[in-house]
Amino acid sequence: MIRVALIDGPLRPDHPALVRRNVLRPGDTGAAEGGHAAAMAAALLAGCPDARIENLVVFAGGLTTNAACVADAMEDARGADLVLCAFGMTRADPALALATARVLEGGAVIVAAAPARGAPVFPAAFDGVVSVQGDARCGPTDWSRLDLPQARFGACPALAPHPGVAGASVAAAHFAGIVARHLAGGAPGADAIALIARTAPHQGRERRGLAAAPQPG
Repeated sequence: MIRVALIDGPLRPDHPALVRRNVLRPGDTGAAEGGHAAAMAAALLAGCPDARIENLVVFAGGLTTNAACVADAMEDARGADLVLCAFGMTRADPALALATARVLEGGAVIVAAAPARGAPVFPAAFDGVVSVQGDARCGPTDWSRLDLPQARFGACPALAPHPGVAGASVAAAHFAGIVARHLAGGAPGADAIALIARTAPHQGRERRGLAAAPQPG
């Protein structure tokens, strides 16, 4: 069983994949249930239906939080096989950087959203974090190897059952499902990411009207 720490808003307590929920940011969790976190869980589970989710709530009643809350959630995620952060913070907070490093040292994979434009966001821009942006070439089951400054991978930026949620966050969740599936097959985290990079259906950034140049494995 693959345990995924979903650092996001709240899932409903009766969500079938939920094994634990920790509300780190007080607020109206009832109003937020079924929103952004539910969409992220749906994309994740589409790639790995057997994944089990630890829901670490840093958004409650809206999509705003702070670095200290996210750092606490990252600390709480230690012990998970995979951590999904389908959002980005604008500042490289030292506490969040330390918590992220501890999770990585424990052997977990961290997948985080990285917008295609603008300044770097965190934790996606921290060393060792798998950064993902939306790629219009990708369907829900495939991905791209981009190796761009802001994102190493791309994935599907849309989720049909949740048309109001799109972009890098959905792409990160889809990609997390792909990673979770490889981890469930017994591959260590680093080996899983290396294999995913080698076998990406799309290699290189999207170039309209041109074929993407293949990249070495």
